[in-house]
Amino acid sequence: MKKVVIYSKENCNFCVQAERACKQIALIDEDFQYTVLKLGEDYQIEDFTALFPYARTVPQLIVDDVHVGGWDEWKPQALAKIKGV
Repeated sequence: MKKVVIYSKENCNFCVQAERACKQIALIDEDFQYTVLKLGEDYQIEDFTALFPYARTVPQLIVDDVHVGGWDEWKPQALAKIKGV
């Protein structure tokens, strides 16, 4: 895991958790990069539905150019990386 893109929005607890996990991973892996895109600033709802036609929640995460789903789907992978597993 070297690159993560988070499609998020303001006032979203799961988005905050995903961003926090990325910050922690970046501290332990200097090659790790992440980008946070905010609804209404970096993308519009039309862009979101075009990219993720079956997603109904944010955040949606793209890891190494592969859509992995939301925070619940990515959380185990992120925590394993943070714990060094």
